[in-house]
Amino acid sequence: MPFLLKSWFINGSLRRRSLALLLLGVGLMLYSIVGVAGRAEAHAVLEKATPQADSRLDVSPEAVEIVFNERLDSGGAKLLVLSEASRDVAKGEIERIEEGKGIQIGLPKLAEGHYTVSYSVISADGHPISGAYVFTVGHPAPLDASKLNPHLQVGHAHDHGGSGLTADSFLLYAARILYYAGLLATAGLAMWSLLRGMSQVVRDTHSRSLGLSGKFALIATLAYVFFSLRDLGQGEPLSEWGRILTETTIGKLYIAELLLALAAPLLPSLGAAARVAWAAIALFVESWSGHAAAFNPVSYTVGLDYAHLLAAALWSGGLLLLLAVWFKERPEAGRFALVFSKWALISFLALWVTGILSTLKFLPSLEYLQYTNWGKWLIAKAALSLLVAVTAFLIRLRLKKGELPRGSLLKVDVGLLAGIVLCVGVLTYQTPLPVNEPLSYHKMGTDMHVTLRISPNAPGDNRFTLKIWLPEWVGQGEPKNVQLRLLPLDKEGMGYIDVPLQLYEDEEMDAFPDFKKSTYTAQGPYLPFAGQWKAQVRVTDSEDTERVVETTYRIY
Repeated sequence: MPFLLKSWFINGSLRRRSLALLLLGVGLMLYSIVGVAGRAEAHAVLEKATPQADSRLDVSPEAVEIVFNERLDSGGAKLLVLSEASRDVAKGEIERIEEGKGIQIGLPKLAEGHYTVSYSVISADGHPISGAYVFTVGHPAPLDASKLNPHLQVGHAHDHGGSGLTADSFLLYAARILYYAGLLATAGLAMWSLLRGMSQVVRDTHSRSLGLSGKFALIATLAYVFFSLRDLGQGEPLSEWGRILTETTIGKLYIAELLLALAAPLLPSLGAAARVAWAAIALFVESWSGHAAAFNPVSYTVGLDYAHLLAAALWSGGLLLLLAVWFKERPEAGRFALVFSKWALISFLALWVTGILSTLKFLPSLEYLQYTNWGKWLIAKAALSLLVAVTAFLIRLRLKKGELPRGSLLKVDVGLLAGIVLCVGVLTYQTPLPVNEPLSYHKMGTDMHVTLRISPNAPGDNRFTLKIWLPEWVGQGEPKNVQLRLLPLDKEGMGYIDVPLQLYEDEEMDAFPDFKKSTYTAQGPYLPFAGQWKAQVRVTDSEDTERVVETTYRIY
């Protein structure tokens, strides 16, 4: 019995000791959990950014720096600086600064524009932190599809090339197609005047063809300018036509085209140098009246368009001359075809190179080809150009064998040329970029209503208007915190751009029973580049209940 009592006391002491150790372990675990949670509440916070968010700089900064209130992890940091084309323009490697609390990356000399800084870091306690903000260099002018609309250039509102095919638009398109056919044929034949060693047959055929094309160009240009002015004038009296011709850039270009067209029938009587000068001036005027003049840098875009037109004219004029000689004397056509095929190859390569470079300059990405009629007609033009390449290959095969080109192949080639001119006449009246429409989003709910408006809803500066309705029985309908955040969905890994909202007094009559309205506004370049965007509205009420509403949209 004493032994049992002693054993019981010893075992009880062990049990008490084990229980104490267990409670101590639980306590330490709880402490560690609470401690970690406490530290998680105080992870790194962005303290300084250079350039500052929403700042506008007169000169390009040398680097971007972001500094936090505590040390960052030594790896995993990302720092991007995106241009308006959403391309990373930062150079060099990311450097650690401020005793490991910040990072920086160098920049090249930045042109005028809106730039987006996107950062992603890991704090020393292991928490990921990401965000984005915008700064501006200079005073960039936004490029919108409306700038490509000649109606807006002369002060008129009109659905440029997007109202469907009517009798008036059919006549305008027909006139444009004939104008481009006359311009390319006449300019091309004039350029072929430089060819040395022409036989008498080729020389006579060339002179006769140039005379006919010059007369055709005059008639086509008169029709083109007439229907264009009628389209731009929108039923206004003739005095409005005079204003357009004398006070607008497009009108002055019409006058230049008319003067050149009046001289076109006289080209056969002029020397080779004068003919080539006429062709060079006519194509230069046309390059200034197209879409290229609306993009920057103008010297680059207009230069590409000019080279494109020169190559197109050289090929068009040579092909028409070859067909005319073929009808007159086949052996001479064979000899001329040997010369023409070499220049046709050069022209074809120049057309593809300049066409691709221009398209890449006009559009943020090739994906935009599917968004507009301009893109669809361009695809059709490219497809016809590939068929031209196949036809030219078959013609060259016959020439290498010492055989004359088949008349059927030449007719197919001319038919493809006509199809390409048709595409050009249509697509030059369309706009390469889709037209942005202001965003007006509204969502009703049982516990919150939201209205978000963004205007003009285009890359660059925009006005943001946000309205929130909360039930009056929840803290009298007053929100505790409201955030508007924007995320570019096309750029993987980018953080949200926070829009700095300010309260304003709204006078619109849009009340809802038992709900109280709060209204906010902001102005700035918080949509810095084109693409698919997500707008996120986060509202916290007086009871700390958070409500989130999201919508996605695309800007061009």
